[in-house]
Amino acid sequence: MKPSALIQDPRATDALASALRKDIEADLKDYDIEDRATRIGFLQALSQIALLQGRLDEALSLSDQARELQEKPALRLLAGVQFRPLVASKRAPPATRGDVFLAGFRKELAALPYAQVQAELKSMKASMEVMSANLLVGMAEQRLDVAAKEGSLPQDMAMGAVRTAYVLREQLPLQAQTVKALAEVIDARKTEKPDIWAARNVTLGGGEKLTPVVVAIWDTGVDVKLFPGKLWVNGKEIPDNGKDDDANGYVDDVNGIGWTWKGEKRGGGLGPVEIPPAALAAAAADSKGFSELQAGLDTPETAAVKKKLSTLPRDQVKGFVEGLSFYGVWGHGTHVSGIATAGNPAARILVVGCDYPWQMIPPVPDDAWAAGQVRIMKESVRYLAAGGARVVNLSWGFSPKEFEEMLEANGVGTPEERRKLARGWFDAIAAALKEAMASAPNVLFVPAAGNANSDARFEDFMPSSFDLPNTLTAGAVDRAGDEAAFTSYGKVDVYANGYQVESLVPGGATQSWSGTSMAAPQVVNLAAKILARHPALTAVQVKKLIVDGAEVTDVAGRKIRILDPKRSLELAAGKP
Repeated sequence: MKPSALIQDPRATDALASALRKDIEADLKDYDIEDRATRIGFLQALSQIALLQGRLDEALSLSDQARELQEKPALRLLAGVQFRPLVASKRAPPATRGDVFLAGFRKELAALPYAQVQAELKSMKASMEVMSANLLVGMAEQRLDVAAKEGSLPQDMAMGAVRTAYVLREQLPLQAQTVKALAEVIDARKTEKPDIWAARNVTLGGGEKLTPVVVAIWDTGVDVKLFPGKLWVNGKEIPDNGKDDDANGYVDDVNGIGWTWKGEKRGGGLGPVEIPPAALAAAAADSKGFSELQAGLDTPETAAVKKKLSTLPRDQVKGFVEGLSFYGVWGHGTHVSGIATAGNPAARILVVGCDYPWQMIPPVPDDAWAAGQVRIMKESVRYLAAGGARVVNLSWGFSPKEFEEMLEANGVGTPEERRKLARGWFDAIAAALKEAMASAPNVLFVPAAGNANSDARFEDFMPSSFDLPNTLTAGAVDRAGDEAAFTSYGKVDVYANGYQVESLVPGGATQSWSGTSMAAPQVVNLAAKILARHPALTAVQVKKLIVDGAEVTDVAGRKIRILDPKRSLELAAGKP
């Protein structure tokens, strides 16, 4: 039996769930797991297994235990909101299950403070609207069948398989009722959170004297045609002549440099389009549709993406997912650049473009690839520092687990072998990057905290885990300043708007994307504005101005600092 069949065959699912339950319970018993996010994930998996196996009281108890561990207010409020009425419906006769769930879910939603959870409810509705059996099974076929080896699945893949089976068997039959209840509460409220950012924003210009500031966008490449007058220019290089005119080791590095995934040099703009033009255009429309679904909008694009997914054949799932993934990676650096340079005519973009896997089964990493990544880290920092970069946006990151998963997805090695390889590669790449960043003390590096909703104190994640005088890690809040459900936390210097942030995508259109990837360039934007007005400041001084100017607020006993550009610029000007 193929692993993907485990999620469709009730007996096979039950056997897998029982084995996974035993494994998770052993981990909870044998290890003191301090990381709440890990414990929440285990408890949620156990609660889903209990529900699948008919142990309903136990399922509720486990769900409640997971809820008690939630640190973010919105996620704590939402914990169990869908699960409790689902359990209640399981106790009802089959003919009335839908009605019982709908009544219970409506009651749960009515009790919520809508202002605090509206973004999450809109996201929940969007996820349910595009869900289909073909999509779930098609993705499982791609991810599980290749990775499975000798009849076994790693724990995290087993958890994913059981979660998919749970969604297929328990949530999908109640899809219409779920969407109906969510639409009712969203349409009835029709309120928007207050926007704190307009009053905090500062636009430079208006005749003031500004000093050009080189802003390095270390990302997946930039559509440089969209930023006339805002580009760093290597005056010693002749554009597009295929030569290394200034003998610095890079060909045609007019606006920066670029790297392939293996660490080979390429141009610094957008990388090659690796999917057909029609697929790229479809992915762009789908990306816009998904973004607008997340925002709770009803547009032609949202209607089109819902229709597409409701009828998508299983054999087309791979093409759809990979097209969307490619577009997100390909356009990422351009979107970041627009945020980082908005309202600042003195900003000059220096591009460091790096390819990143977009395929469902990524390229297999090996020692040569890791050596290439080490080379990228060392040479990129050297290049941007030599180019005069004062602030660098790093809306990306690596972890040992990510490298393990790349091996796992390709069915390479045993868990122990994968863990050893991934740790060795990570340590070498992280050491190279950290050493390089430390060697450029007057460059301010701004990493994104990550979108794993995990405590960064328990995560090996570069570069956001680095604690250097010239690093400033950015987490995400929404338009009202509420901590985003997706943002990683624990080791975050300052939070910025990372929810539905509008910016440019390749070709010149705009889209609204969410993530700490969108929060980090807000911080970079402020740093560049401070330096445009006060170029003599050091990286450490700029960091202090940003942190000191931020608004300190309490989130469930944690103190977080929310970016305040206006206040930080006032402090830079010496205003009390």
